[in-house]
Amino acid sequence: MKDSYSIVAPFYSNLVKLVFGSNLKKLKTVFLEDSSQKKILIIGGGDGLDYVDFQSDLIGEYWELSDAMLRKAKKNLSESKLEFHLGHFRADLESQFDEVWLHFVLDTMSDDKIISLLIEIRKGITPAGRIYLVDFFKTQNLFQRFLTQIIITFFRLVAKHKRATIPEYERILTGECWVLCAEKGVKGGWMKAQLWQSLAKAEQ
Repeated sequence: MKDSYSIVAPFYSNLVKLVFGSNLKKLKTVFLEDSSQKKILIIGGGDGLDYVDFQSDLIGEYWELSDAMLRKAKKNLSESKLEFHLGHFRADLESQFDEVWLHFVLDTMSDDKIISLLIEIRKGITPAGRIYLVDFFKTQNLFQRFLTQIIITFFRLVAKHKRATIPEYERILTGECWVLCAEKGVKGGWMKAQLWQSLAKAEQ
C-alpha cells in the first residue's frame, strides 16, 4: 500500500501548529477523562505528538494507514501501553474499547467509508463506550471557507485524499444510531470536539 503521507510526515505537526496554533491540540484533550482507566482505540492518530504529555496513561490500540506516521507515533508514544497497527481498523470481538478517538480522520473519508468504519467500531466498543470526534465542521465565514478549500486541495494533491467537502458528521452518526452527548467548539464552531454514545445506551 503506497504511503501518501510520507511526503508530509516530516513537517506535518509543525505545519498544523503554524496554521492553527494550539486549537487542534486543545480540542483533542478537552474531553480527556480518566484515560488510565479506559481502553482507548485511536484511529488515524498521525504522528501522535498531541498525546505525548499523557502517553503513560494510554492503554489500547493505535491504527494508522501511513507507515511514515506510524513510525513517528511509535517513537513519540514509546512510553504508552498502546499496540500499534498499520492498515484499516478491524474489530476483534475479544478486544472491546471504552473510547474511540477519531481526531481529524473522518474528513478524509467518503460517506460510505465513514459508515463502514462506524459499523466496525460498534463491533469493537463496550456498551457504554463513546466516540470522541474532533474535526472541521461547516465554515462560518469567507476566510474559513477559503482556508478549508486550501486544506482540502493540499491534501487531495499531496496525500491523494478523494474527499472534496466536509462530511455531515451529525447526519451520518445519527443515522447510524449514535447520540451527541457533549460538544466544545472553537472559531465559531468551525472546529469541534464531540462525544457520541450509542442510542441504546443513551436512552437508558
